[in-house]
Amino acid sequence: MKLITVAIIMFSVITGVFAADEPLFPDGVNQILGRIQPDMSEAQVEEIVKIYYPDAVHAVSIWSGQTGYADFRLTSRYSISVAEYNNPENFNSRFVHADMILYVYDWELNQRINISFYNWDDETTDD
Repeated sequence: MKLITVAIIMFSVITGVFAADEPLFPDGVNQILGRIQPDMSEAQVEEIVKIYYPDAVHAVSIWSGQTGYADFRLTSRYSISVAEYNNPENFNSRFVHADMILYVYDWELNQRINISFYNWDDETTDD
């Protein structure tokens, strides 16, 4: 029993060491995230995704009222979700939300990285 326990611990340590050598996510994902802008149409986001991942699969995800997420399955390991809103005049038109909330899913490691943008220059102070 001790041998099995030691083997499990060693395997966990070894896989953890190798995982630390990997980038947080692949360069293609980094390139996509760097090009997404507020108020960009869902079609424009899909065009950017397809440049780096031509076989990516797009789907509309969780949606509540006028806001929700567009999901892009990039590979069997990675997917991204982009926060969007509906155009009030045309509910079939979706655009990247001004708050720029993005998620990167690593399905192999069962991890989700949350990315949100905050402009502290716009912050008001009560001095």
